[in-house]
Amino acid sequence: MHIDVSPGTGGPGRRAGTQRELRGLLEELALRGVAARLVGPAADPVPAAPGEGRTEPGGSVPARQPDAEALLLVGLGADAPADDAQLISWLDRARTAAAAGRPVVVSGLVLGAGPVPEEAVRRLLADATLVGLRDEASLAVARRLCPGHAGLRVGWDDALLLPRPAAAAPSPGQDRPTERRGEQDGPADRQPEQDGVSEQRREPAEPEAPPRIVAAVERPAGPFPPEQVAPVLAGLLDALVHRTGGTVTLLACGGTSADAEFAADVAALLRDDVRRVLANPEETAAAAVRADWVVTTCSRGAVLGLAARAVVLAVGPDKYSMDSMNGVLSRWGLGNGVVPLAALLTPGDVAWDTRAAVQQWAAEAVQHRGAVRAALADAEPEVREAAARWWDDVAGALRGLRPPPAPGTAVAPRGVGAPVVRALRRRYAAPDVPPERPTVVIVLRHRDGPARLDRAVGGLLAQTFTDWRLVVVDDGGDPAEVDEALAPRRDELAGRVTVLHHRRALGSGAAANRGLRAGGSELVVRHDGAAPWPPTLLQRAVAHLEDPLVSDDGVVVRTEEPAGTGQDVLPGRPGPHLVRPDREVLTLTDVLDGDRTAVESPFLYRRAVHGVLGDYDETLGAAEEWEFTLRFLETFTVGLLPARPPAQGGRADRSSAAGGELAVRDRHLRQWSAEHGIGLPLYLRRAAAEDAGALHRRLNSAEELAHELLDVVRAQSRQIERLEQVVAEKGFVAFCRRAWRSLRGG
Repeated sequence: MHIDVSPGTGGPGRRAGTQRELRGLLEELALRGVAARLVGPAADPVPAAPGEGRTEPGGSVPARQPDAEALLLVGLGADAPADDAQLISWLDRARTAAAAGRPVVVSGLVLGAGPVPEEAVRRLLADATLVGLRDEASLAVARRLCPGHAGLRVGWDDALLLPRPAAAAPSPGQDRPTERRGEQDGPADRQPEQDGVSEQRREPAEPEAPPRIVAAVERPAGPFPPEQVAPVLAGLLDALVHRTGGTVTLLACGGTSADAEFAADVAALLRDDVRRVLANPEETAAAAVRADWVVTTCSRGAVLGLAARAVVLAVGPDKYSMDSMNGVLSRWGLGNGVVPLAALLTPGDVAWDTRAAVQQWAAEAVQHRGAVRAALADAEPEVREAAARWWDDVAGALRGLRPPPAPGTAVAPRGVGAPVVRALRRRYAAPDVPPERPTVVIVLRHRDGPARLDRAVGGLLAQTFTDWRLVVVDDGGDPAEVDEALAPRRDELAGRVTVLHHRRALGSGAAANRGLRAGGSELVVRHDGAAPWPPTLLQRAVAHLEDPLVSDDGVVVRTEEPAGTGQDVLPGRPGPHLVRPDREVLTLTDVLDGDRTAVESPFLYRRAVHGVLGDYDETLGAAEEWEFTLRFLETFTVGLLPARPPAQGGRADRSSAAGGELAVRDRHLRQWSAEHGIGLPLYLRRAAAEDAGALHRRLNSAEELAHELLDVVRAQSRQIERLEQVVAEKGFVAFCRRAWRSLRGG
């Protein structure tokens, strides 16, 4: 049969390895009796099947192509969710084919977990009899949009990059055909002979080339800016070079100019003694399939590395890249091998800092290289068999056959030990089984409808730090409303939510106390559900409290920067934001001056302080957080983090004179309040605030009176000017009249 193949709006060759995938696709279809031709504006003039000509046997007139009997839409080389342009192009072709009664099959469709053009996706899936999604996350989105579709499953189009199985060994008298390196045999096939006789007969060879390290990177689009990602990747490459002596090749995995610039930025950060080269875009696929080590931030790089049987070190800058790369590794039995970038930025108890973390990871990768390559060799038959079944199903669906039941995509783990990777992932990847005692418990009081709850839960699921448990205190609401709001996110929450229903409203203080008692953790934080949390909020707050050089027992993270610099606030004037943006601590003096940062921003603190301070005061109503902050600052210290991390690492200088004077004043204030209580400072501060407020009101009244007097003076000045003008005009007119009468003789 003859079919049309549409490789997508981007066309083949947009990403590394796409041309090789396209050739493999045509070969797979030809083996099953399907002749394919490419369609679309960016289609590459590739024959319909290997060896098939386009001219008549005895002449030069092109042969007429037969009408297509089916349509195959393939997302070869895709590593990002399908955009509107690709979906519209595919949808138009699918509707035309379906209207003509031709089967439609989709392979390699990528759908993001975030917002997708749902209506276009539904219509496309409805027209297709068989749909191969790129990963499990895309499959979950497709099943949510079309729950009754029987042809949804994870495809195996990434196996097209695997080299063809090597031919049988030649007989002793037969010459072995020359094979192109990287296309016939993978790097794992280049093993030295173990036979001692063969070693003796071998002629002296040239020194082996240094190991090839490939960095297949994309410009990050997640919560971390490129200038924060590039140094981590450069440090990991330096660590690998130090242990292997290899050369580094930088690849722009995404194929865009922004990706190429990012790869150049990473290369510029490598040490001067590291031999590096930025590969030509046309040479990216060849460079990847000859790699011994692959450091990547995208699933495309992971696919290329596994096809070469290279050791893949996957760094996930965001949740989507982590899920997609983990899906690729899972097919080879190496699941959960992706290290979140957040874990390398703040490794916690795994390592002292980023440099130590990447050194440990590189050392582990070098140590387990043999085990990883053996695991890939063992998994390759399973991968090839699953891919063959997939293309059998594709060929059957193109012929109009009903797709068989979806087979399982899970591959048995290969048992390759990676303790450093597991330790780095522990608090930065969604757990398969939630821990009994998480690091952070988040107490959320629900009382304002499901929209606010859904927004808060969405912000928590976007956090780069994942070792948390959410305790939702339903304070007098509808229990069914809460359960319905959480139901669509059960899989993402992965058992990390506890709901406490209270038919009668308890109040904010009582709800907070109930939530704190419901979950055990080292750290706690309250969430009001109003302002969205930045994705790195928990990561930065936990890292601050776990820093061995920090003695704070709590930390406040601003969700937005206050207006102004803090220096334009008049002394004594009350206001909600009196803390200077460059300050790193929140003091008792600040709170007494009227600052409400700890109440209006997330305040993460150690649970153990409740053993000293007691619970929230349930009798104070809405003031219980402010009162708890006062008690907290009387005994403990609180750090203060800006809404956005500084561009460069390092600590700010705390030795300024103003900061030192404030620290001395706050120290004496805490000492005095510890001996005599905080009542007198509260009374004096309130009295001073009232006096200052009265003074400012009088000043404002005086300013208003001055403005009124000034307006009166200006009005009188304008009136005098008008009178002078009138007098001047009347005097001139009278003179003219007298002169005219005298001339007339009257």
